[in-house]
Amino acid sequence: MNFFRRIDWILLFSALLLSAIGTLMIYSTSIEASGIDYSFMSRQMSYLFFGLIIFFIVARLDYRLITQFSLLLYGLVLVLLVLTFMFGDQIRGSVRWIDLKLITIQASEIAKPVIILTLAHFFSKYSALYLKNVLVSFILVAIPAFLVFLQPDLGNTFILLSLWLILVFAAGMKLSHMFFSALAFLLVIPIVWSSLKSYQRDRIFSFLNPEKDPLGSGYNLVQAIIAVGSGGLFGRGFGRGTQSHLNFLPEQKTDFIFATSAEELGFLGVGIILVSLGVLVYRVLKIANQTKDHEGSLVALGVASLIVVHTFINIGMNLGIFPVTGITLPLLSFGGSSLVSMLVSLGLVTSISVHKEKPK
Repeated sequence: MNFFRRIDWILLFSALLLSAIGTLMIYSTSIEASGIDYSFMSRQMSYLFFGLIIFFIVARLDYRLITQFSLLLYGLVLVLLVLTFMFGDQIRGSVRWIDLKLITIQASEIAKPVIILTLAHFFSKYSALYLKNVLVSFILVAIPAFLVFLQPDLGNTFILLSLWLILVFAAGMKLSHMFFSALAFLLVIPIVWSSLKSYQRDRIFSFLNPEKDPLGSGYNLVQAIIAVGSGGLFGRGFGRGTQSHLNFLPEQKTDFIFATSAEELGFLGVGIILVSLGVLVYRVLKIANQTKDHEGSLVALGVASLIVVHTFINIGMNLGIFPVTGITLPLLSFGGSSLVSMLVSLGLVTSISVHKEKPK
């Protein structure tokens, strides 16, 4: 009973509310003239059920015990990323998923909580004040980030590098080292640009000028903006979005579920989503602030950063602020790996809340 009393129920309720809204929107986009396709909704509910089981298992364990195995988990993620190239399914020119028949695994999603654990554990032992430790931590992130970049998956590569930047700064990185890191990043940009696939460059160009090719590279962005703008204050109504149900809006259940929600639920519905995400981040940051353990604080901060960066990029690309990168909206977008990964991350934060008063 003591375990359940220590759980942050506001955090869990916010996560469940977001998952429920996401499942409803997935159901809405499955309504067709010929009938309703229940497969996507049932799969998402299965992912949610499985994710909640893992959430409570992780929350019940002491997070300090889990971080002791962070390097082992890190090694397993690297193995999964390599296996993705060997046995992964190619979808739209990218190899990101391993089909295990019963489930499909996206290793880049699993990598996110593992990277947070690895960095938190590393900086709990080695100070970020020293440039050597900063470089080692960057290499730890750069290896999986490079493997993700080769899939190619520019969006999740950016997520992993963002986690490193935020956590290394929170761990006490000197401003002078931050300056040299930024300089090195700028020098690498030409190399990254030359390594991009043609469709990735087209996405960037279409982001800068979507009207230049509205039926080609700029199509997704234009349709998303139309969907968001047409929702108004109260929306067109559940299951009545024209952009989604007439199939003008692509990837309605994943990348552009925010645009779908804005069109059908309007500003009020989107407001509920944003407030729920804000409450979720606030509760995670509150736990990060309350724990006296540096390692636990970094884990919670990493999870909060993961939610914020995901949300910022996903909503940004739905509004035309960022290029289309394939980043999901936390807990709402369809996808097992993404949903379970986020619930595992929240399980780690809950573990910190439950076990923060125990001695090291």
